[in-house]
Parts: sequence; structure tokens; C-alpha cells
Amino acid sequence: MGKYALFSAILAAAVVFGSCEARLAPDESGTYLFELTAEAPVPQSKSDYSSSGEFCWSAGDRISVLFHKGSENRFFVLTAGSGGGKSAVFSGRIDNGYTVGSSNTSVRWALFPAGEHTYTAGENGDMPVFNVPAETDYTASGAHFSANLPMCAKGNDSGIYSFQHLGTNYRFRFTGIGASKVRLEIKNKKSYALSGTFPVKGSSAGSGENYLDYSSGASEAEKAIAYTENVASDGSAAFYVATRAWRVALQPELTLTDAQTGDILYSKTANKAIGDSELSFLYLYDIGPIAVSSQGSGTEGATVSYTESSDLFCNPERGMYKARECRPGDSAVSSSKLASVRSAGYSLMLFEYFLNDFVDSDISSSYLKLIENNFKALRAGGVKCILRFAYSSGHAESDHPWDATESRVLRHIEQLKPYLQAYSDVILVLQAGFIGSWGEWYYSDNFGMKPSEDFEARGRVLAALLDAMPSSRQVEVRTPAFKKKLVGSTPLTASTAHNGTPQARVGGHNDCFVSSSNDTGTYDGSSDRQLWAADSRYTIMGGETCKVDDYCHCESYGGNPGTLSELATYHWTYLHDGYHEGVLSLWSEEGCIDRIKRDLGYRLVMEDATFGAASAGTGMQVTLHLRNKGYAAPMNPRPVYLVLTTASGTELGKWLLDADPRFWGPDDGQITLNKTITIPSGASGTLQLHLYLPDPEDTLTDDPRFAIRLSNTGMWNEATGYNLLYSFNI
Repeated sequence: MGKYALFSAILAAAVVFGSCEARLAPDESGTYLFELTAEAPVPQSKSDYSSSGEFCWSAGDRISVLFHKGSENRFFVLTAGSGGGKSAVFSGRIDNGYTVGSSNTSVRWALFPAGEHTYTAGENGDMPVFNVPAETDYTASGAHFSANLPMCAKGNDSGIYSFQHLGTNYRFRFTGIGASKVRLEIKNKKSYALSGTFPVKGSSAGSGENYLDYSSGASEAEKAIAYTENVASDGSAAFYVATRAWRVALQPELTLTDAQTGDILYSKTANKAIGDSELSFLYLYDIGPIAVSSQGSGTEGATVSYTESSDLFCNPERGMYKARECRPGDSAVSSSKLASVRSAGYSLMLFEYFLNDFVDSDISSSYLKLIENNFKALRAGGVKCILRFAYSSGHAESDHPWDATESRVLRHIEQLKPYLQAYSDVILVLQAGFIGSWGEWYYSDNFGMKPSEDFEARGRVLAALLDAMPSSRQVEVRTPAFKKKLVGSTPLTASTAHNGTPQARVGGHNDCFVSSSNDTGTYDGSSDRQLWAADSRYTIMGGETCKVDDYCHCESYGGNPGTLSELATYHWTYLHDGYHEGVLSLWSEEGCIDRIKRDLGYRLVMEDATFGAASAGTGMQVTLHLRNKGYAAPMNPRPVYLVLTTASGTELGKWLLDADPRFWGPDDGQITLNKTITIPSGASGTLQLHLYLPDPEDTLTDDPRFAIRLSNTGMWNEATGYNLLYSFNI
């Protein structure tokens, strides 16, 4: 089933509905009871839904029973005490000489929700008709007619009924509403009607082919529908609209207003239709929740609380990554391939370039061109890379030479420097590479690991790599011991981080994560662990797993801290999703893989904000509170802006904040941002204020794929890269 974006909300997974049996039987007093006997699954089409989206009956519910063509509706009401669940008992007296089971009075149709239903001639006999009003006051009517997805059941002489849903129900949920009662107007931009009189069409109830005939070519009035509802104490409200299922064609224009003042609280138009042609008519689509952000007149300001999202989505410079090996003679990756990687939820790829053909020569111009073309494809595809160069992909005797001489390595770095500088915008981090098999600084032909001159050679290579990259980018070494020996063992602090020194620019990559007590040689004692735990607050940590072990369980196991704890302790930014397969399978089995994907790197959550009174030509004070609930801070430089637009998106102002997201770590608690902005003279109508965290590089700064999305519901605009904070009128 496809997923479609509605504004900044994501279409939730559909909940499958089922059917239920109904039986009509008299009680001792002569009152006939309409009893619903639950099956699995039971129908989930009701004016009330549980928190998990399941159908449940509630007090005041009614059904209509039509005994034969031309008969009046007979209303059956929920028996007291039988609601709140998936099944219930409905009672009502059948008078005027009707005899259940007789040839001319046996129940033909039962309808939910109850209404002034009638019959019409259908393709397969007489069929009932539903009237969907254009205006519904949920609270006043009590019937919640438009909140119910219509169901019908055709009975037989035994009095047994099988209810069937007649369409797809859409739930629009709003949060952060600063009003006590609201009105939602929905206008379908497509041709299908939302209100009016709709006959049931199809073959027969229970056959799986009945539906409400929401005809095309509807009038403008028929394409609109409005609901009024009280707002819950938590500032939320939910509205439902039923449509014919297999030709949904719902492209709504939503306008939420304060029912008492008429102020517009929210107004958006979907950029595409919701649903798809493969839908069965037994689904509930949940749209939202959509954050209203306490929108109002703006004249008095507002305090807004935001809703955190646990959704998995793509964000730049963090997360699980895909890997690609590149060798001389290979073709460059296409931008469309990288775009598909991003569409699959990945913003990172590891590009590992093997230089085995150039151990005794310069890198060829054709291979340099391949590298450049891959960088260009990364820009076009909306993806960044983790970068590594190596001479060998094995450590067997047949894999010699494992690396090149120091002089040759330094020459190759010199050749690569112009490309590393020119395309640093799409490089998250450079792994030191070059030395040893796979560039992991072990199994080396030319670089020893003695305490004196051999380490000096490694130091010269690391210095060349730091020089080849812009000072804003980091280089990762394979173990804490290498950092200790080459740039110092004093842990970084907020005062020494991100200052351009070698110590501040050297991070780590652990390619045997949670594999043993020392991660298969990564750590040499507790001091190594302490260094990386401290430094990774300000330097990039990433890598991959290498084997299944007791250390790689999700939670603590056998005295070992577990994967989730280790990811948090060492502030992981990225992790390979292709290796080790056994470890990844274990995480899936134990249920933590989605949490890992969600929390790798940063996960910025806006908690609340205060907005001062606003008027054209004057200043408005803005105070924002957010928190990082991921494992690490954003590690590369990034500006932070407030952007003011009209409701249609025209920019009215843009303000750079005094903030550095590289210091927004999960260990830093609540982050506060303050700014006074001046509303432009002449501005009027509905205005929107956004938080914007674009890439700082000129090549990417206008590309919303490289902007940071907050982990909140109803805020993200994928077309602009803006996070909506506040809508107000002046």
C-alpha cells in the first residue's frame, strides 16, 4: 500500500477492518434486541476509536432497521452498560403489527449510523440510501453521523445479519489547538462529492462488493463538508470523513477555524490525492496528527507545546548507511541510483576506493574522474558520503601489497586534495584509510606500530589528510590508541571542541562494534573507552559490527551493557546496515533495530516555544526550547534561521540565530534559542514562522534534502526544508 504525504503529516499505516454478525431477537417484555456478536476481526467503523485505532461502541449509538421498501426507520439504541468495546446490544420495540420472520416483514436491511434512510432501486434489487449532511455539529447532535463510516447489513429470515463497511474512513487529527470549539471545513480538490445523498451500490451485503456511490462530477457544494467539535483538554480534536474506497480521489483543502471567533487556526491544501486504487474498502486512514501550534490572532502572542514524533525518516549526515566499493574500471554511480537510496531512507553511503592498481604509480586521470563523477552524483542524489581509500581488501599472502610506501601515500593524498576540497560539501567524514588492509591501519607492509619512528610515519599521513580536507571536516582513525599517540590523549571539552585543531578534528570509526569485551582489539583498556566516550560528544563516531556475540544484544546481557547503551555512551552518528548480517538479524528479533535507526546521530525535538505579541513593523520576541534525543550532536557546521512567510509561502524575513548545533548534544539537556524579529511593515493576514537548518555550503544550501527535519509531528515541509513553529494573523 502506498504512502502519501498530506502537508507535513505522514499517512499512517492502514488498519484493516472486518465484519460482524447481528441477530434480532425479542426479550421477555416483547422488546426486540439487536445483538452484535463479535468476530475476529470486528468492525472498526464508529464515531469513537480506541487509541490503537480499533472500533468501539459508546453510549448514545443507534442503528436503523428497514423492514421492507417504504417502511419507516426503526431505531435501535445501545443498551446501557454494553458499550465501550467491540460488541454491544441494541434494543428497540417493533410495533404496528410487524411480525419478525413473516414473508412481508422480515428484516431486509440494518444500517449504521442511524438516520432517515430510504430505499432506491439498485442493480441487484432495492438498496438503501445514506444521506451525508454538509454540516455536522458533533457535540450538539450526539449522533456523530459524519464521524461514522457507514455500514449496512442485509438480513434473512433467520434474523442473522453480516454488517459490511461501505467506504474508507479518514481521520484528521489536530494537536496544539488554542480554542475550545473548532470547525473543520474540507473541500475536495478532486471531482468526488463529500456530502449529499449516496445510494448503496453493488451486489448484496456481505459479498464484499457494496459501496457508497460518491459520484464524480459533483457540484462545488457537494465537494465540501464541515464539522464542528469541542476541543479536548489536551488541545486536540479529531474529525472523520468517509469516502468511496477504490476511487478515493480525496485531495483535501483543510481550513480549521475557531468556531466562536472565526479566526483561522490552520489552512493547507494537499499537493496530491490521498489513497490509491488498490485500497480495499475496509480501511481507516489516519491523517496526522497535524500540529496547529496554537495559531491565533497574534496580537497577544502564544505559548506552544509541540508533539514529538517517533517516525523513521531521512535526515542529512546521520543514520544507517549503504556501502559501495569502487575500483579502477568501474562505472560511476548514477544520481538516480543515489536518489533511490535516499528514497529508501538513507542519507549516507560509504564509498571505499581501492588504489591497488596505483601502488607504484600516480592515480590515473580516469580513476580521478570516476571519483569526481561520484561526488557530483551525490549532490544530485541528495546523499552524502563516508569516504575511505585503501590498497587491499584482504590480509592473506595473496593480497599483498597491503598498502603503499609513505611517499606514495602522501603523493596520492596530494592528488586527491583538490577533489576533497571541491566536494567536501557531500563528505560527512573521511576515514583515515590508506594504511593496512581495508585501510584499517593494521596488516601493513610499510607502516609499523612501534612507539617511535613508525608512528611518526602514520602521523605524517594523518597530518596530510587533515590538510587535504577543509578545516570544517573531520578525519576518523580506527582506534583510540592512534588518536592518543598522534594528537594527544586529553579528552575534548566544550571549550576545546570544534576549534580546528588536530585534536578537535580527529574522530573514530569502530568496525567491530559490540563484538567482545574490547571490540576485537579496538580498545586497549578502560582509558581508551573513556577517551572515546568523552571525545565522541564533539567528534564523529561510526562504523559497523563484525560478529554475533553476547555483547551485541539490544539490552544488557550477561553483565554486558548491550548495544543501545553502547550507542549512547559513544555517541554514534552512523552505522552500516549491511554488515554483520547476524547482528542485524538479532537486533530485529529483539526489537531494537527501529530505535537504532531512529536515534543514530541527532534527533532534535522541539518541546515548546513562546511567541510575543505581533504586529506589522514591530518586534516579536521568540523563545524556543528543544532537546536532542538521539545519540550524537550534528557534527558538521550548520546555520540556524527563523524564517517568516505568508501562508502561501512567500518569504517576508529571515534571521540568523546565534546558535551552533554542533553543541546540541544529548548530554546537553534542554537547548534554548532566543531572537527578537521585526514583522515587516505592511504585512497582514496569516503569517507563518519556521525554524530552518540548511546546509551551509552554497552548493546545497537551497536544497531541502540537506536541511534538518525536527522530530515533531505536523511541522516539516519537504518542499522548503522548513519546520513550522507558529501561524498567526495580523
